[in-house]
Amino acid sequence: MPILFDGLAMPFGQKLVLAYGPDAPALNVPLFGPPLYIHPAYRLVGNRDYLLPDEAIDDRGHHYQGQEAVDWIETVGGVYPRADAIGRLGTGERAQARLKELDLAVLALYASATPAGPVQRLDLAIEALAVPDGFAVTPTEPLADLALYARGVRFYRMAPGIFGALGAAIIQRLLATGRADWRLTFDDLDNLMQA
Repeated sequence: MPILFDGLAMPFGQKLVLAYGPDAPALNVPLFGPPLYIHPAYRLVGNRDYLLPDEAIDDRGHHYQGQEAVDWIETVGGVYPRADAIGRLGTGERAQARLKELDLAVLALYASATPAGPVQRLDLAIEALAVPDGFAVTPTEPLADLALYARGVRFYRMAPGIFGALGAAIIQRLLATGRADWRLTFDDLDNLMQA
C-alpha cells in the first residue's frame, strides 16, 4: 500500500516535483493531488528499472504486505538477500525479484493519483512554507510520513515570496544540478536580481 500524502505533483519540464505545505498550490498548476500516493522503489541491479514493492517474503517464508513490506525491506531487508520482493515496475507490469537483485542503496520515490494508478518518478520535493529565518531556499527534512525514505528524493523549503518566474527558475536549477545543499537568502536573491 503506498503512502497517502497531502501534496501536489507538479510538472517542471520533463521532471515531476512533489509540492506540499500551506502555499504549495501557488507554486505551479498540479498534474494531480491532493492527496497523492507515494511509492518507494528500488533499482534492479544491472537494469534501469525500479521495483515498487507491495509484498515481501523473507527466507523463512514470512509474508509482509503493503507498507509493512516496504518498511521491512528498508529496515532489515539487507540481512535477507534470499528474500523476495514482489510488486510492479515503474511501467506498471508485475515483477518479482530476490532482494540481492535489488540495489537497496538506490531508492527512488514515485507518485500516483490513486493507490494502484500509473506512477511517475519524483525528482524533487518542495515544502512551500515561509519561516522567519532569512532563507528563501534551503534544504529541509521531510515530514515524518516520508522520513524513512528521505534519500529517495531531495527535500527543499521555498518561501512563497519567490514563487512565479524566479521560483520556477530556481526549481529548474535544483532539478538540473541535483544539489542537495543549496541555500539562498533573500539578500542573495536581491543581489542576483541586480546583477
